Amino acid sequence: MRRAVLALSLALLVVLAGCTALPFGDDRPPSDDRALETLDRTAAAASDVETYRFEARMRASATADDRERTATAEGSGAVNVSAERLRATTRVDDGDGPLAAGGENEATIETYVDGNTSYRQCRPPWSGWAVESVPESDRWRDATPLSNHLTLLERSRVYWRGDRTVDGNRTVLIEAYPTRETIQSLAERRQTAGETGLADASLENATARLWVDPETDLPVRSRLRLEIARGDATATATLTTTYRGYGEPVSVTIPPAATVEENQYELGCPGD
Repeated sequence: MRRAVLALSLALLVVLAGCTALPFGDDRPPSDDRALETLDRTAAAASDVETYRFEARMRASATADDRERTATAEGSGAVNVSAERLRATTRVDDGDGPLAAGGENEATIETYVDGNTSYRQCRPPWSGWAVESVPESDRWRDATPLSNHLTLLERSRVYWRGDRTVDGNRTVLIEAYPTRETIQSLAERRQTAGETGLADASLENATARLWVDPETDLPVRSRLRLEIARGDATATATLTTTYRGYGEPVSVTIPPAATVEENQYELGCPGD
């Protein structure tokens, strides 16, 4: 059970890394005006961004019967909004050791998006690519990592947390507390093959944070933390993403092997 809830937590973070539109719902106090103003300026600045790069780190720790197990993932990628293309590389470790240790629990997964089609490399021992349709939205950029976290905050109550220093630079921090319904809805919206696995799980205490450069109004870092419980097991999962390279050239080439029909799975990779 501990391994199952751990896998669910890590999988959910991967799904949330590409969320789209969400329903509004929150019974917390009204948002801070200063936080709303910051979020509005950031959303406006982000809407003009055509290219950027990102790095993400995910960590999920599950506990059951007084024993703990940890899974981690780290990734990087680039987005070209004008070309409607995205690429990302994610290294996942389902075991207890660090990613650098390697081993049978570790896998590196390549993902590409071209318009409304995604190509996801299958994990060993399977080869090939899962080819799926990305949920359509009014703007292609709305399904990219930068817009994802902004949308999450826009559908939640947001609060001003003041100045913070990130990598030696001044930023401003705003914070939100998405509801269970909001998180589950976005996960279901993004899951293109099969169920999210949340039907029999409890999801709570979600916190979303955004660090913004006050000079450019662009995001520097985002973080989503949540707790998941299933049966007698509980897990805490965190996704941290940093953004950089705004406006720099980005070229995304879809691997030829991913476009060959005999290499493709239409209903997700085996073992999903």
